[in-house]
Amino acid sequence: MKKKSVTKSIVPDNIMNSELTENPTRKKIIMLLKKNREMTVEDLSKEIKITAMGVRQHLLILERNGIVEYVTRKQGVGRPGFLYKLTEYAENLFPKNYQELAEFILTDISEREGRERIMDIFRRRKEKLFNERIRFLSEKTELRDRVTALAELLDKEGNMVELDENERYFKIKQYNCPIHKVAMRFKEACINDRDLIKELTGSNGVIHQERISDGAQACIYLIPK
Repeated sequence: MKKKSVTKSIVPDNIMNSELTENPTRKKIIMLLKKNREMTVEDLSKEIKITAMGVRQHLLILERNGIVEYVTRKQGVGRPGFLYKLTEYAENLFPKNYQELAEFILTDISEREGRERIMDIFRRRKEKLFNERIRFLSEKTELRDRVTALAELLDKEGNMVELDENERYFKIKQYNCPIHKVAMRFKEACINDRDLIKELTGSNGVIHQERISDGAQACIYLIPK
């Protein structure tokens, strides 16, 4: 089987590293909208000191990429004006510390209640993910179809997945771990991710061959045929 790549672009976690926002004017627009919530083209033009036409050109690029959107505002008699603002999608451009907070909470629980409590938390996370995903796979009766559908689903969720196979195994390579900092500290996360793939594919022999949390480039799951 030819390797099937189902990778998907992801908005960068840090605005300073975004190819889309390398342009200094677009970066200024994003930062101004972050600080002021909503602004008109004229307001942005005054702040950035370029023409309104120039601002519109940059806004159009940002709008096409899902970074900004606009709402209409009545201005009395005449044509309505437009207020530009960042989309929810744009929030991913700014640094977040969710994983650090999660790691702190889990460490506190571990110290107070023990590691079995941590395992229980990840089991319940696995059950939640199973219930969310199984509806996309329930009609797939063949193992190949279930594995393919699962790889596509994981990729759509932003996990950057490739699917390959040999005569013995299907191989899911997952290049992005959304909780990798947590998983580095709590291997229970990796155990339950493997068990989740077992349950979703119906294959008890799933092997978690490599782990991002151990320093590998990707998490590799081998699913026996």
